[in-house]
Amino acid sequence: MKKPSLDTYLYSAAGVVAMLLIAIAVNVIAARAKVRVDLTAERAYTLSPGTRAILKKLDTPVTIRFYATRNDNSVPAPLKAYAQRVDDLLGEFRQASNGQIEIQRLNPAPDSDAEDSARLDGVTPQPLRDGERLYLGLSVSLLDQKETIPFLSPNRERLLEYDLARAVSRVLTTEKPVVGVMSSLPVAGMKMPPGMSFGPQRGGEPAWVFYSELERDFTVKQVELTADAIADDIKVLLVIHPKGIAEATQFALDQFILRGGKLIAFIDPTAVLDRNAAQRGGMMPAASSSTLDKLLPAWGLAMDATKVVADANYTSRTRQGRSATILSLTERALNRDDLLTAEGDTLLMGLAGAITGKPADGLKMVTLIRSSPNSQLVDAQMAQMSGEETAANLAPTGVEYALAVRLSGKFKTAFPNGKPGKA
Repeated sequence: MKKPSLDTYLYSAAGVVAMLLIAIAVNVIAARAKVRVDLTAERAYTLSPGTRAILKKLDTPVTIRFYATRNDNSVPAPLKAYAQRVDDLLGEFRQASNGQIEIQRLNPAPDSDAEDSARLDGVTPQPLRDGERLYLGLSVSLLDQKETIPFLSPNRERLLEYDLARAVSRVLTTEKPVVGVMSSLPVAGMKMPPGMSFGPQRGGEPAWVFYSELERDFTVKQVELTADAIADDIKVLLVIHPKGIAEATQFALDQFILRGGKLIAFIDPTAVLDRNAAQRGGMMPAASSSTLDKLLPAWGLAMDATKVVADANYTSRTRQGRSATILSLTERALNRDDLLTAEGDTLLMGLAGAITGKPADGLKMVTLIRSSPNSQLVDAQMAQMSGEETAANLAPTGVEYALAVRLSGKFKTAFPNGKPGKA
């Protein structure tokens, strides 16, 4: 049986953040493609190219059991209509798979064989006001592999294609895809050498939550900040606060991107979670900035590591009072048309930098998170010391600063003269 490539799995509209599943996961993993729902009068769905690529590779039958309560008297009309839209999308999946997907439609009436099957598949009923129970879920199975969506919530309709295609991908994949993580922060936790101990458990520090979540769906490989090459089996690489990254490592990232690798980079003018910098702080906290100074200009972008965004619309309350640089972002700051941010409600970003510039020829930029027009750039060092003063003296520029973007297209090397240090 042929398997879809890792690149297809991670970057279809069905595919990226599973990684930032996270929300970084997805988050991150459906990053390049959008879930597209064609809300025409016919309520027809248009599958994304990534989903079609997955389905066309099927050469072994996959069974999808779709459980939907069809009691006309008890099912609310909106849920009934949504169930039909799910059914329509499943039909699109079957057609795109050249018949390799078999759809079984079951009505789990009380005390029926279909209800027993739903329970065995892990599909859970939802209570209705009249005391009846509603089933609206599905299971995807291939041989001994099974993935279940216990309840297809209408609130996730924008992500429906992603959820379905991800379930199909998972039953096809017997080995976890490989994701690389490079960071100057202890995101994978810290273990103490024998004979030494500290912390509440005297065993070091646990991995960060997002890292543990990644390990549930992926094989996670740590990549050193001094690496001069990225392993071939890594198709997605998270670079998190690459403080002090060497030119040779940026060359490795450059070559990784040129060969088709997907880079998710978190750069920061002031990393509030950098404990080493905080411990050296004194009266004025030590700077802890990171950037990709060789790569960003080649992409047409920039981030001033001495400035952070202050926003009057998204101020937060801290122990020291108001802070216009600790941004309590609402859904208005998030791109509602993109899979990664479509379902977001609120997001807290502290001392965030602004991404400026115009993408280089051949590249397309999509802004995922932005400030409001009531914002300005302020000195990063002073922002750490004077939250109230910054908020009081804020002078909005009318600019909506980009806080997170996605670049896609044809990248050109940032090192036209070859590897640094080589003639």
